[in-house]
Amino acid sequence: MLITVLIIAFGTVPSLPSTQDIPYPESSVLELADRSSYVLGPGDIVSVVVEGGSSQILLSAGVYPWIQCTVGGDGYLSVSGIGAVSVNGITIDEAQHSLQRKAAGYYPSIRVTLSLVEPRVLRINVGGMVNEPGTYHLTALNRVSDAVFAAGGISSFGSRRGAMYSDSGDTLDIDLNIHPHNVSYISDPFLTNNAGIIIDVCVNPVYLLSTANALETRELQPEEDFESLLSRMGGVSGNISLSECRIVRDTTMIPVWDQEQGFISTGLLPGDTVIFVSLRDSITVGGAVGIPGSVPYNPESTVRDYIVTAGGAISTAGSGITVQRNGRDPEINGNIEDAHLMPGDNVNVNYNWFNRNAVLISLITSVVSIGITIYAVSN
Repeated sequence: MLITVLIIAFGTVPSLPSTQDIPYPESSVLELADRSSYVLGPGDIVSVVVEGGSSQILLSAGVYPWIQCTVGGDGYLSVSGIGAVSVNGITIDEAQHSLQRKAAGYYPSIRVTLSLVEPRVLRINVGGMVNEPGTYHLTALNRVSDAVFAAGGISSFGSRRGAMYSDSGDTLDIDLNIHPHNVSYISDPFLTNNAGIIIDVCVNPVYLLSTANALETRELQPEEDFESLLSRMGGVSGNISLSECRIVRDTTMIPVWDQEQGFISTGLLPGDTVIFVSLRDSITVGGAVGIPGSVPYNPESTVRDYIVTAGGAISTAGSGITVQRNGRDPEINGNIEDAHLMPGDNVNVNYNWFNRNAVLISLITSVVSIGITIYAVSN
């Protein structure tokens, strides 16, 4: 019936493009952004995939199975054969829903999928307490922390807090301290075009000094002690020697760790300097191994790998293995031999008491046997 209508209208069946001429993506489109949170804007490049319906009819109307489009300066996305929809300020999922609704008005049986191919480029101004203030070009996938990194990072007296000012007049708070529960920045919003980022100066500073003489400054929180400061910095790693760390206040050196009780609850004061002592990047392997001593740290290696590197377990080894970190047993889930360690950890392969003391046991047995023989002869 359709062919008859086309012949009546055009005299002949109109020439349709061959499916071999249809542009297809060279590879599958990978999702670059969270579809439910990434907000589209002018300059974003997206792909539109159309499935279902009659391919010949769709092709004659200019609808291709796959097409790449750019969001225009007016915020509209124009798709061949379907039309234009406004996508500015809405998420990828919302834009796909709008495009699907528009396409369904012409082709009820097709399904439209929208994906981000390349994010738009943004112009960002970074100032305040950063090492290299200036103007930088990043993408809409980047966050404030990426812009601060591009600007050389926070300077020695920066507070890790500040604000982002958008060209629409909105202000968003910035807090690049680590959240103790999810180990991510407390407030690290996505960038917007022409935004201005200002990092504040520390008002109540605490100075952090490592054994590499790298100085940092953190804004002191109310009633904060050494343990909570560590949590805000991302937690304790194995290569920190807590027993050697100190708080310097005036001319006094205050310890922060006790082998028996753990963290010493000493409140920090503005102007304090916290000295972090790092261990070298190695693992100490001892006990019943062929070559006890230090083994180079490798983040991919397991306890089993370190034991093999240290010469493997010797004949007098028992079945037990212990690991210590800063003088305490770390929490290890699963088989201890498959655990990954931190620099500075200590591994000990336990001895089998009977195998290790076989000579002594044999000697004692001989002495007892001789004693029994002498006693028997004398009686």
